[in-house]
Amino acid sequence: MPILLTLLLASQPTTLIPPPFTHTLGFNRVSAYYLNMYLGKNFHVDNPEGICCSKMKEEEDTTTWRDDALLTLFAVNSGTGQIVYNIKLIKPGIYGSKGSGNGNFNNPHGITCNEYGDVYVADTDNRRLIRLRYTRGELNWVTVVDSSLILPYDVSMDSKGNVYLVDAAANCIYVYGPDNTRLRTITPGLTFPTAIAVIDRNASDNDLALDQTVVIDHFGTRINQLNQDGQIIRSIDCRRIGLDTAGFSYCAFDRYGNIYVTDRVNCRLHIFAPGLKYITSFGRATNAPGQQPIFNSPRGIAIGRKFGQLFITESDGGQYYLIALDGWLIGCFPEQFDSLRPGTTIAIYLTQRAEIMIDIVNSTGEIIRTLTSAYEQGPGEVLIVWDGRDQKGMIVPPGEYSIRITLRPTYSRPRYTLKKELLTSVVRQ
Repeated sequence: MPILLTLLLASQPTTLIPPPFTHTLGFNRVSAYYLNMYLGKNFHVDNPEGICCSKMKEEEDTTTWRDDALLTLFAVNSGTGQIVYNIKLIKPGIYGSKGSGNGNFNNPHGITCNEYGDVYVADTDNRRLIRLRYTRGELNWVTVVDSSLILPYDVSMDSKGNVYLVDAAANCIYVYGPDNTRLRTITPGLTFPTAIAVIDRNASDNDLALDQTVVIDHFGTRINQLNQDGQIIRSIDCRRIGLDTAGFSYCAFDRYGNIYVTDRVNCRLHIFAPGLKYITSFGRATNAPGQQPIFNSPRGIAIGRKFGQLFITESDGGQYYLIALDGWLIGCFPEQFDSLRPGTTIAIYLTQRAEIMIDIVNSTGEIIRTLTSAYEQGPGEVLIVWDGRDQKGMIVPPGEYSIRITLRPTYSRPRYTLKKELLTSVVRQ
């Protein structure tokens, strides 16, 4: 019975959850139909690609916390050469058109921004890197940063305003300073790199102060982690996570340095812990059975790290989620113990960082030991030892003991709306 209950809990996916009704009026997914209707006759969804988000300093009301979660998003509508963005929660904006001049884009892909309104676009078929500026609710042209590129695919920015661009045909990464000068060229041995994400220890909402650079290459089938010298230190091929092929498209970090990768071929979002340790996958294709939400060829991804807001573009629109958590019981080892060798090891699996509390309960329902007061634990397999003793340090008498595991997310909104309880039992002989 305990194992059955655990499996039932695990079957309801909560790694990501829809935002509350007050955020979206019940719509966390927007289709092409509604986007076309909302944005007007001059817009139609055509091959969405990269997306980025930031809390703009210029628009922040420092007298209240109520607007802290309001982000400005910029999304690439590649087929029409346009950038779609929101002006607070007031109205949408559209910038650009198809072409090769100022204010034009031709099959653009990646986009990145910061809190100061700097926006960069990989203008792929125009073979250039574009700088834009968002201020006073408008997106404006600044300059062509570099027009000597071959096939620019994606861009990312660090906390100092340095811009990192992957050129798929040149098999390299170009780094530009805030003044738009090219600082260096990194050639770590990539093959057709198409996406990049960078985070440094000084970035906001980087709780573990990690320096990480992740690049997708090998035509969307491999993910690489680079060190600060630009050398590949880890790689993971799609076959390592049980896939025959993949369409890894874009990547982003959460506040704990976990890595999220969209997969347009398998219609999933893959999650890795720092160091490219595979954790889980989320979502399914339209024709796939199961409980997971449906993704339709997911592409761009952006994460508001402070509150765990996650945005994804897909072939016909986009989706909005909050990072929460899922967890299940692996087992207790051993399931029975005696006074000569008291105790057991409890093994659980987490898909996100979680607050954990474990109580040991006897057959009358009394809590005889709080094994762990609430503490935070990162994703992956977690092993917790119960030494078979009660709160007073005495070995418990013979009988069956329930183990009650309570998991809560660490992000603010899901923390107060989601709680996972896993139940199992062991026998003291």
